[in-house]
Amino acid sequence: MPNQPLAEIESKALQINDVQEALTWVRKALSQDTRPGAQKLIEKFEKKATRADKENEKLETLWRYEKEAFLKGHKAVAGVDEAGRGPLAGPVVAAAVILPPTGALKGVDDSKKLTPAKRDELFELVRSTAVSYGVGQASVQEIDELNIYKATQLAMKRAIEALKPSPDFLLTDAMPLPSLSHISQKPLIHGDALSSSIAAASILAKVTRDRLMEELHQKYPVYGFDGHKGYGTEIHIQAIKEHGPCPEHRRTFAPVMEVLAQSSNGGPFEFWKVKLETAKSMSELNQAGLQIKRAGLEALTQNEVGKLRDVFRAIRDRLRV
Repeated sequence: MPNQPLAEIESKALQINDVQEALTWVRKALSQDTRPGAQKLIEKFEKKATRADKENEKLETLWRYEKEAFLKGHKAVAGVDEAGRGPLAGPVVAAAVILPPTGALKGVDDSKKLTPAKRDELFELVRSTAVSYGVGQASVQEIDELNIYKATQLAMKRAIEALKPSPDFLLTDAMPLPSLSHISQKPLIHGDALSSSIAAASILAKVTRDRLMEELHQKYPVYGFDGHKGYGTEIHIQAIKEHGPCPEHRRTFAPVMEVLAQSSNGGPFEFWKVKLETAKSMSELNQAGLQIKRAGLEALTQNEVGKLRDVFRAIRDRLRV
């Protein structure tokens, strides 16, 4: 009896949904087949099975912390992540995602590891699959008033509060949320690589913010927000120097402050002096002092640095009274 065509065998095997079952069927179908192509076909399905095993192992690993929470009796486990802590412009955006308790989403990974096209594809998958998702942001003004860390926490809080149902357990990317201490939390360092829920949130946050920056590009095209998304690239910093910062630039971030100081009427010294003199609390004063260290020293003479130290001490003494 002639051997069945290998293409026909492969076609039938591909119709079997389970990869391991397909491999078993191919091995059985070709057990007596001595054609060189037969062994190659078996090897092809062995590689597919190996890849599937690795993918399943990865999915199990990415569901470890969610599974632990479910075993402890939690019903609504939310992953939380942000995008935009580092840029010089634009809001910081956070997302929170409650996935079904059935397991990790296939293909979902840390958003930084994915291509823009893949992120867009998974953005739709997460939104259509999630039990609930929420997105929140903190504006440039809030970032400058609160600092980027507190503003990020605020954006996360807003994203979580948008969830329906409300979560009873939070998995966050290395950021505790004291204002939501009534909800059990587990901060994970590099959480977007450890938890499917956090990875899903990272995709929603990243895509949402990228699209916001593309909209800002239409309003402020000279800065190139559609390319660098507000990060401090050489092109972006040069544009700030040439055109000055726009309303969407974070004025408490060093490269932006350097430009503001250089272009101020009284020059860098007067700019930083006013920064110190207008501090209304010790935290504001200390923040201004730190900003001078990070962004101001190169443009100041030693004499000016000494004078600013005297101003700092005088304001500090006044605030302590």
